[in-house]
Amino acid sequence: MTIVSPDQIPGPVVVLCAHPDDIDIHAGGTLARLVQAGTRVHCVLATSGNRGTADPTTTMEAIASIREAEQRAAAAALGVTDLTFLRHDDGDLIYDAKPLREELIRCIRTTRPRTVITHDPFPGNGSQDACSIYPDHLTVGATAFQAAFVCAPGPLFHPEHLTMGLTPHKPEAIYCIMSSQPDTVVDITPVWSQKWAAIEQHRSQGRHLPGMETFFRTIAREAGAIAGLGLAEGFRILLPT
Repeated sequence: MTIVSPDQIPGPVVVLCAHPDDIDIHAGGTLARLVQAGTRVHCVLATSGNRGTADPTTTMEAIASIREAEQRAAAAALGVTDLTFLRHDDGDLIYDAKPLREELIRCIRTTRPRTVITHDPFPGNGSQDACSIYPDHLTVGATAFQAAFVCAPGPLFHPEHLTMGLTPHKPEAIYCIMSSQPDTVVDITPVWSQKWAAIEQHRSQGRHLPGMETFFRTIAREAGAIAGLGLAEGFRILLPT
């Protein structure tokens, strides 16, 4: 297990995730530390979580509005100011993979990140975290992997981007969240209060309820214990060929 500090994660950093709260739960502490270190961080949400409710009386538009507001508040808690919503429908990303890939390629060519943080495209069988194999997470992870290492560097993938002034670009690494086999951890002990402040903004998902901080702190403590740290977030690093 490798311990990395924020100054070892090359920026700019682009975070590509499926839903509001994915970022904060799995990488919020790392982002807070990156921002503190002066690294430019841009977060992109493929959906606004517009089906993330058990209330049959609400609408997709209403829950999307709530969850976007929660994510903006969470980003502010972490110090992140660049936040984009692509607004695909929650649960349907597998059917939107081709237009989603173009959007992610365009994002990478625009922001020119050295590091991408996204869902693990190969997370395992889900036995330790069934959330890791949720279809939207798998779709974003696989699509981000293709966009970063195959398509964004290739000038014949969406050559119309050249007319927009967007030239090919290849990130140096992908840091995968939700991996069943993390190989790298970031110490988030100094910024736990910020991470928790971000997580608890997601009230529509019950993240603010009693016991939630203990639940997420336990996850961070278990991740840290592997590397002799107090609280940590784990990632699997993928490098380009």
